[in-house]
Amino acid sequence: MFIMFLRIYSGSIPMLILSGALLLGSISQSVFAQSLKLTNEQQQAMGIKIQQAEPVKVVPSSVFPAQATIPLKTIRSLASPLSGQIVKLNYVHGPIKKDDIIAEIESPELLQLQEEFLATLSDLSISQQNLNRARKLNQSGISSTRKLQQALTDVKKLILKEIQLKQKLALYGMAESAIEKMEQNKKLQPAILQLKSPIDGQLFDLKVRLGERVEKNQSIISLGETNPIILAVRVPVSMVNELAKGQQVEILGMHKTGEIQHIDLMVDPMTQSVDVHVQVQNDDNSLRAGQLFKIRFLMTPDQATFRINSNAISQFDGKTVVFIQTSKVIKPLPARVNNITNQQLYFTPAANYSEPLMVCVQGSTAIKSALEAQSSSEAE
Repeated sequence: MFIMFLRIYSGSIPMLILSGALLLGSISQSVFAQSLKLTNEQQQAMGIKIQQAEPVKVVPSSVFPAQATIPLKTIRSLASPLSGQIVKLNYVHGPIKKDDIIAEIESPELLQLQEEFLATLSDLSISQQNLNRARKLNQSGISSTRKLQQALTDVKKLILKEIQLKQKLALYGMAESAIEKMEQNKKLQPAILQLKSPIDGQLFDLKVRLGERVEKNQSIISLGETNPIILAVRVPVSMVNELAKGQQVEILGMHKTGEIQHIDLMVDPMTQSVDVHVQVQNDDNSLRAGQLFKIRFLMTPDQATFRINSNAISQFDGKTVVFIQTSKVIKPLPARVNNITNQQLYFTPAANYSEPLMVCVQGSTAIKSALEAQSSSEAE
């Protein structure tokens, strides 16, 4: 009987491995073909290590480059509500918070509105005096109810006009504190309107300079939302049908995930790729427009899928397999490789497994040699 000795080194410690006929002599003949029944000592001698494969619900795809962009639907142009002169520019680009004052404009039209507001307050004061007098005269029987109702109507109209003018001043950008001061003191305030940011976002494309005169509705600067932000990814058309709106996406190195918001229907004829937009929450503004990232799509497998050290993958009898152990019996299990990333193998077994899947992550070469020797012995 032929005896072959294989010397395998694990680190710096040599380990003598018996294979061929000597190993077969200690292997039980009761196991079915293409399997090995080994004792703990035999496994140790062959350098076999076993780990339990982890079931996974998602499988990461290959890595794709992505670029952060501001969502087109959130980009807006901020314009001057009235004509006037730019007297202050607090921000000209970059991130900005909601209600931050971007620019201040000195406007003669704002003075006219203030004058109209003060005139309304004066008319209201006189109308309220007339109402009080009409009420007293009506109670004494000197004045008719009709005159009382007319005085009440005049007061209501002026109160409504006061409210409308006050709201108009605020909408045009006059500071709330200035409006209150004008209302209390009945005096004109500086004709300064404030252009405020309506959202948290990022400013770009400034169109004016300090001291420049602007017309009503003239564009001052552009603004776009940065939370959420969009990552634009180019995906090969061959993979697009595996993606779906709402699917999760991992952003490498950022501890963030996003989800697919849009998959373009048009294919770039030169690159045969499709634009995919990934929406990501950006509360901390750590993702900036124009910044480049690496992402992975998290695919949902249609069958039970597992993760294990990538050393577990092997080729045997012309098939891709992992070697599994059940009741001390080691056998090859055909498997479909979904992905290998960060030294982790994501695979789908050829047969469904409900029990824990114990996989050999070391010693596959010795296992293959023993199985091949066993097959040769049985053939003889």
